[in-house]
Amino acid sequence: MGEVLPGEAAGVDPPAGTVALVFTEVPGAAQLWEQCPAAMREALEIQDTLVRMLLERCAGYEVKTQGGAFMLAFSTPVDAVRWCLQAQEALLQAPWPAALVAQPEAAEEVGPRGLLHRGLRVRMGVHVGEPECRVDGRTGRVDYVGRAVNAAARVSAAGHGGQVLVSGAAWAQVARSAEALGRHSARPLGAFRLRGIESPLALVEVLPASLAERSFGLLLAPRERQGNVPAVQPGLIGRSAELETLRQWFREGSRLVTLLGPGGMGKTRLATHLGGLELESCAWEGGVWLCELAEAVTAEALCHAMSQSLGVALRQESEESDPVEELGLALNGYGDALILLDNLEQVTRDGARLIERWLALAPRARFLVTSREALGLPEERLLELGSLSLPAAEETRLEEISRSEAVRLFIHRTREVRGSFELAAEEAPHVVDIVRRLDGIALAIELAAARTGVLGLSQVRERLSRRFELLRSGRRDASARQATLRGAIDWSWNLLEPAERSALVQCSVFRGGFTLEAAEAVVELPGSSVRVREVLQSLRARSLLRAQEVEELHGGLRLGMYESIRQYASDRLQEQRADAGLVTRHARWYLALARGRNLLALERENLLAACDNALSMEPVAPGSLELAIEALEALEPDIATRGPKSLLLTRLDRALMQVSSVAVPPERVAAIHAIRGRHHLEAGHPGAAREDLEQARSLLSASGEVAGEKRVLVELSSVARQQGDLTAAWEFIQHAQRLPSGGDQWLEAYTRGNLGLLEQVRTGPAAAIPHLDAARALFHAVGDVTFEIGFTTHCAVALAETERVGEAKALVTEAMVRATSVGDLAGHTLARLHLGGFLLEEGHAIEAREHLTAAMRMARQLGARLLEGMAMGELGRAELALGGLAEARYWLAEAVSALEEGARWQALRFAAHRASVEAILGDLPAAQASFEALEEEPQVMADPVLRQLITLLRGVADLAVADEASPGSEEARQAREAARRRMESVQGSPEPVHASCVRGVMRFLELQLSVLPA
Repeated sequence: MGEVLPGEAAGVDPPAGTVALVFTEVPGAAQLWEQCPAAMREALEIQDTLVRMLLERCAGYEVKTQGGAFMLAFSTPVDAVRWCLQAQEALLQAPWPAALVAQPEAAEEVGPRGLLHRGLRVRMGVHVGEPECRVDGRTGRVDYVGRAVNAAARVSAAGHGGQVLVSGAAWAQVARSAEALGRHSARPLGAFRLRGIESPLALVEVLPASLAERSFGLLLAPRERQGNVPAVQPGLIGRSAELETLRQWFREGSRLVTLLGPGGMGKTRLATHLGGLELESCAWEGGVWLCELAEAVTAEALCHAMSQSLGVALRQESEESDPVEELGLALNGYGDALILLDNLEQVTRDGARLIERWLALAPRARFLVTSREALGLPEERLLELGSLSLPAAEETRLEEISRSEAVRLFIHRTREVRGSFELAAEEAPHVVDIVRRLDGIALAIELAAARTGVLGLSQVRERLSRRFELLRSGRRDASARQATLRGAIDWSWNLLEPAERSALVQCSVFRGGFTLEAAEAVVELPGSSVRVREVLQSLRARSLLRAQEVEELHGGLRLGMYESIRQYASDRLQEQRADAGLVTRHARWYLALARGRNLLALERENLLAACDNALSMEPVAPGSLELAIEALEALEPDIATRGPKSLLLTRLDRALMQVSSVAVPPERVAAIHAIRGRHHLEAGHPGAAREDLEQARSLLSASGEVAGEKRVLVELSSVARQQGDLTAAWEFIQHAQRLPSGGDQWLEAYTRGNLGLLEQVRTGPAAAIPHLDAARALFHAVGDVTFEIGFTTHCAVALAETERVGEAKALVTEAMVRATSVGDLAGHTLARLHLGGFLLEEGHAIEAREHLTAAMRMARQLGARLLEGMAMGELGRAELALGGLAEARYWLAEAVSALEEGARWQALRFAAHRASVEAILGDLPAAQASFEALEEEPQVMADPVLRQLITLLRGVADLAVADEASPGSEEARQAREAARRRMESVQGSPEPVHASCVRGVMRFLELQLSVLPA
């Protein structure tokens, strides 16, 4: 830069030693000289005056100036940056010539909070160093030369007009006293390669707070990436919350963060993705460095891996050296640096010691560690990486399912092997089940998706029971321990002590989680001086057990395993040939809980496991089989209320097969038959139900189990009632009433309630209500909430049949609320089904349809085929009321199919409605054939309600004929007359109309005939 003698700043000596240098320049000066030379000359005079005036205030030294560009020197970087900020604000308010402001390079620019640019846009660069001082013999002024001067000039040249850039070295000194700058904005821009400067420089943009909204393009220098973290790759699914948490913690100043989680959870991928983002941001002056420690098993190996990653040459072993200190001092020289230590678990103790020392030696270094075990250091913050998010329970909407992180990852990886894969609605349940059964573990999901290249989704799903065989190969770019699911867990297994391995395999007997008390009762560690509690804590620290607070335990912790880890441990247990004692201890603990009805819903999975383990014992022994049967008895109430009922059937069948080979008390065999009979009845198979219940009755009668026989007789009565055999139903219930209950009030309530249900069919609701109400009160007295809820709904149904619909609605609403509060899905479904029916009776078809649709879905979830069929039939009636004839015919046909075997009376009722819909749709021959077939049914001939209903629905069909005929024709008149006669025949019947379904059709006919011509 050529020299022009400047006006001197009075009393300011040129700084020496460490000097902060500032270069300023007007990037658009050449264009402005061309466009408005006079205004430009005036503008530079204004700028020079402002620069020198502020220079006096900030004790700055003017080295030289040329063409509006300045070189300035300050004693400290704080003074230099403060001068730049004040100069930018002063330049904005200067009285620039109008001709200058009219030019694009000096035009006024206003942001949301005020003026941002006006007049000359001056860029400024600040750097600090120790330049060589030279005195001009002619003028006596000091000039500076050397690398620091060149760097300061290049810092300024990298910026844009109106921008202040500060080198990382200068900003490191300013940051410690940043409050001296006043209100300001500082934004690290990263490291850049500046022309003529050998090493990259970190640059920070600093502006007055009033001008923080100024925005500039990319710097006029190439960005330098300092570090060895791989570039950010697309495809990180989910983890946005965890990613933001990590970035926030480091922004807040956290120095050590450990990412915890079992193998395959995605710790490495998250850490390297964060590292890549941080490296791209160039916010770390010392860079972002990845150190992979999978092969490091000693402190020396860890230091070697660190030195290789950082490029630090350690002294030879022959020399006196401390590699830990060497690395710490080297890190300190890096300044602000982020170090990623990946897979530290196999060297945790040594690693903790080394990191603690590095934190002391390098105060500006930060560490992100991935491990399956915490380090236990005071400064450590833990972020436990859980499963990817799964779809909500029972979610069926494709759009919502596709938002799940686990599903998104599966789709993304499937596209890598199957091209343009799109998840279809019919395939969504398969994918949901796959990701659920894999616990949302990222590695397991990726490996499963990789198999879709040769297997269909349903095949992948079916083979998950052999997951370690299915998921044995995956991404070629993965390390050996991450290439298979078993390899990931093997890595953790090999780091365990013998007592830890023993406890882990024994914990595989639990399913669905367990409490510490349960583990202490079940797990045994012979020959070990360590307590079970301490070993479990160690497994928890190593991420092989997980813990969560459970509301039912009043804030207590419940332990558990990811299913893949549990299956791995179970395989190891089989290899060790676990003795029957473990299975017995587990079963007895949970059966004792079940006898007290303690946490039954919470421990369902453990009771199922107890049953499965007992049934799997070889050879079959009476003791283990009895444990299995007792578990099935304990499970039945919970499965009856929450479903799905299919959980019991295969286990009941297995138990019955084993009964033939060992001696088991007859009452235990009877229990299996009775449970299976009740299951068949709910599933809509009364024939099979009757066969099992008769077998149970025979066994109980022979063994003198009177109370058990009484209950089975009540259930045989229910079967006969569902089949329409009211005579047999009455005989069974009468026989049951004659048998004593042995003081069992629950059995008395059960008998009385079923008597009421039978009386409602035999003689009508008035006779049923006292029995139903008494049963409800008895169930309340003995504390059986689920049966009390059920009979509350049955009472409501009977009340509605007596036209007390308001009371009925209040009761079913109460039942729904109570069922929801205790998790009784069956009770809620039954109540909601009948609420829909009551609303339909009152003419609220839209609201009724909502409730009936929900009831149908819940019944399907339960596996309660009869409830599902009833909901479908009532939904068909609701669609008919709303004019959806095609939908009505569909649902009514589905209901008939579902109920034909298990609830014959209801099937005939809905078949009659379907026939009327066929007539309305114009399919008169089909309707006529359906009505004629119904009228020939023996059950219809014997049942006045069905006869009345069919008569009235035939009247509806007559009106459909009238609608099809020409208006005013003889055919139309005769059809209307036929409808009227059918209605009047029911009205004049000696059998009073009690059933709500008959009353509803009667009202419809009366309304239609009242508006039609006679």
